[in-house]
Amino acid sequence: MKITAIILAAGKGTRMKSSIPKVLHKIAGKEIISYVLDSVIKAGIKDIIIVAGSNFNEVKNFIKNKNKQNIKIIKQKPLSGTGHAVLTVIKSKIKIHPFVFILNGDVPLIQPITLRKIINMFTNTKCDGIIAVSKVKNPFGYGRIISDENNNIIKIVEEKDADILEKKIDIINGGLYFFKTSDLKENIIKIKKNLIKGEYYLTDLIEILSKKNKILKPFLIDEQQLKGVNDRYQLAEVEEINNKKNLEKHAKNGITIKDFNTVFIEDNVTIGKDTVIEPFTVIKGPAKIGPFCNIGPFTHIRPDTIIGKKCKIGNFVEIKKSKIGDNVHIAHLSYIGDAIIGSGTNIGAGTITANYDGKKKNRTIIGKNVYVGSDVVFVAPVKIEDNAVIGAGSVITENVPANSLAIARQRQINKKDWVIKRRNKR
Repeated sequence: MKITAIILAAGKGTRMKSSIPKVLHKIAGKEIISYVLDSVIKAGIKDIIIVAGSNFNEVKNFIKNKNKQNIKIIKQKPLSGTGHAVLTVIKSKIKIHPFVFILNGDVPLIQPITLRKIINMFTNTKCDGIIAVSKVKNPFGYGRIISDENNNIIKIVEEKDADILEKKIDIINGGLYFFKTSDLKENIIKIKKNLIKGEYYLTDLIEILSKKNKILKPFLIDEQQLKGVNDRYQLAEVEEINNKKNLEKHAKNGITIKDFNTVFIEDNVTIGKDTVIEPFTVIKGPAKIGPFCNIGPFTHIRPDTIIGKKCKIGNFVEIKKSKIGDNVHIAHLSYIGDAIIGSGTNIGAGTITANYDGKKKNRTIIGKNVYVGSDVVFVAPVKIEDNAVIGAGSVITENVPANSLAIARQRQINKKDWVIKRRNKR
């Protein structure tokens, strides 16, 4: 079955109050539209069309920079509603496969398996189209699904147009549609402009198809998957849902997470079994943490970090773009950036890798079984070889040979009876 996915992403997103297009806002370090694209691709749909609006250039550049394949972008102008967005695709010269999925670009929680189930339902059911629906406790503000005695959808009624009985319906439109392209092409032009809003609503297509005796079936989806992002509060809600999903995945894979309310783990993160994540820890991907580690509390692991097995990364430690070997202890108040640290090394409290010289980032290389005292600064680029010892309070600007002691601080001077002499002068 050849399918084209049409992703609607032309909305201005005015409620976000942002200069960044809504679909390019990030959840767990990943753009909203990336979640939708990934789900579509993982569902086996390779032909994708994105409808963009005033955000056309930004979305186009995003797709180009992400090297997303087989994705075409067209511009909707003017912005005259979802029906007009689909009509823009139909009127374009872009080839569309015999079947089409239409979904919004701001539903990052939609899952590939859900899309595959819809495709399978269409294949195994005698129908002309499928509409994703959801059963909710509070349907206020949503389009209500009106069905006949055979559970065929005959129309979608928006909140403002619903009568008293229709407003009691708790099955709502999910904004996800699967149609035959031939039906779409023949009937999308029949949608009339809404006189109040001056827009063409894709939901009006349902009644048009139903009156032509087209069989449209509902596919029930949990409300969470269909949750859209229209403002910053909804962005935070979806981020929380996504994070809980990530934490649950790691916990079920043998990771101890001490507090689901204060630990944040982004999507592209791998953690080995029997690792413990303490409260107030943030791990951003891509990152990889080995087994039997203890991370946190109050730890920040930033992208492009690899941590070996049996490591202790403790409170108020930040690690960025570094490779940490096995059995390494970085227990307190340290910043490790653009570094390589060998196995068995101990990093004392307050250690800093000074990686930025004002123009570029430089690398710090620390060998195996190195002992670093407290309050040490490594001024990169610098290399510390195996089994070296770095004295507390040192500022290391030169390479340190293996098995050497490096001390880079002023010698302590004790002036005997200085306080008494100073007092007597007054």
